[in-house]
Amino acid sequence: MTGETMRDLLKPLIGKSGSISMLVETVGPINLPTAEQKKLTAVEVRPDGLVQLDRGTGWAVIDPDKVLAVVWNGDPENSPGQFL
Repeated sequence: MTGETMRDLLKPLIGKSGSISMLVETVGPINLPTAEQKKLTAVEVRPDGLVQLDRGTGWAVIDPDKVLAVVWNGDPENSPGQFL
């Protein structure tokens, strides 16, 4: 996945509660909850090509080349089942 594609998928989720899941090559699924205090506040592609996700409680930097899938669940109380 490219950094731009990942950014474009995640940018509409800024300010929304829910859960972002990603399938990362050689690691497996990772989950980033975006609850009320942990909402996504920014998504940017850094000059080095990595994607930085900012939340009110911290940030994460992800190599988009290793991301195979991105899943958004806006209702974490009711899991839609296993995606990945």
